[in-house]
Amino acid sequence: MGGPTWQARLADILFPGLLDRKLARNGYESQQTGQRIDPASWRDNLDHPGDEDTDRGAAGVFRGQARDRSAALWVGTHKPVLSGAALAVAALALTAAARRRR
Repeated sequence: MGGPTWQARLADILFPGLLDRKLARNGYESQQTGQRIDPASWRDNLDHPGDEDTDRGAAGVFRGQARDRSAALWVGTHKPVLSGAALAVAALALTAAARRRR
């Protein structure tokens, strides 16, 4: 899960339905490429697993755009640690504010 996923989640909270309408208009076309497929060399894996020549993995033809790391994924998998750290920082800030008032 990357940054665009978090942006989409936030937009869905702030503007519910807006992304649904946008995807209804552009969702299919935005997932297509302009590359032509040679029918003579095309082998799909609809009815059987693809062989090593056709199996491109999860990234497929977009491997050059794929990344090995995601800050959003790291945050998502470390929520307890980050929540504890946020609570500790908040407690320190409240303690410091209380001391200043005295």
